[in-house]
Amino acid sequence: AMPKGLKRGMVIYDALAGYQWFLIVASLCTVYRDDIKRRRYQTVILEIARKNGKTFVVALMFIILFYIEPEYSRFFSVAPDGALAREIKEALEPLIRTNSGTFRKSEFKILRDYVLHTAKQTRYTPLNFSVNRMDGKEPNVFIADEVGALPTPYPVEAMRSGQLNVLNPLGFVISTKYPTVNNPFEDEVDNAKKVLDGIIEDETIFALLYEPDDTKNWATNTDVLAHANPIALEIK
Repeated sequence: AMPKGLKRGMVIYDALAGYQWFLIVASLCTVYRDDIKRRRYQTVILEIARKNGKTFVVALMFIILFYIEPEYSRFFSVAPDGALAREIKEALEPLIRTNSGTFRKSEFKILRDYVLHTAKQTRYTPLNFSVNRMDGKEPNVFIADEVGALPTPYPVEAMRSGQLNVLNPLGFVISTKYPTVNNPFEDEVDNAKKVLDGIIEDETIFALLYEPDDTKNWATNTDVLAHANPIALEIK
């Protein structure tokens, strides 16, 4: 069940918005025909306005990935500061506690610094950009949140470099827009657009970019709100 929000108590299956279903299926269910154990996408980029459930849907996918990733997997979240890095953990906790009847007793341990899935000994740890050195990690899965506010691309690059020996590496790079042109997320989006336009070939990138079609009259064009806020089209 949904732990909070306007759809609190509703079955998650019924509560998910269209874009959230699309993101889940594309990220986790798109595999190669000649090797169905290999996922196609290694990088998932989500550009979307605030309050559209992006952190929640990634937290939900983390729970799914706890079951489908190998034993002793390591998940990490990185962000411009510790509070933002813990957003996924703070979304995971109510999800797990609200649905405790779905899981086996003590299947998840929620500790101060990490969440442990005891069945597979998989651990998710939020990393503080200003405190933790991120080199030397080996993430099966990572999320880089609010990448538009990162001062450098170092956290994303450190996570990716740690995935060289992982069979199914997966990295979520998500952010809202920030009032700066030069930031790591703009580079990620620019590269994704070149892939979408066929300028660059990279079948490992999946990008869902919610941007206004009308970039000049955004202040007076109400359609722009719909372009960047898919949740608003489904929840009044």
